[in-house]
Amino acid sequence: LPCEAGTFSTATDLTAASECTDASPGHFATTGSTQQTACAKGSYTNEAKQGECTPCAGGTYQDAEAQTACKPCEQGSYCAAGAAAALPCEAGSYSSATDLSDASECTDA
Repeated sequence: LPCEAGTFSTATDLTAASECTDASPGHFATTGSTQQTACAKGSYTNEAKQGECTPCAGGTYQDAEAQTACKPCEQGSYCAAGAAAALPCEAGSYSSATDLSDASECTDA
């Protein structure tokens, strides 16, 4: 009996889904997983028992693995959806906002 998405087990003789372990927040487990996997940079999950992680929304980023939230983008930068880092506004432009998702949203100097 394979474990359902969002759960995992190293045991091979399971008889019920309840014998599987729930994946922790910041981690996911696909169907049949033997271990949970940390969410990659640029994604998160803030709930247990998830089969996948959620990409960070535009205007946010996450530069570490296994996280439960994304960070607001930084001033002078923009963050596309799924960003693992804040990218600086292009030369000759700037921004004091912390929610930009594209370089075109930076203000020309």
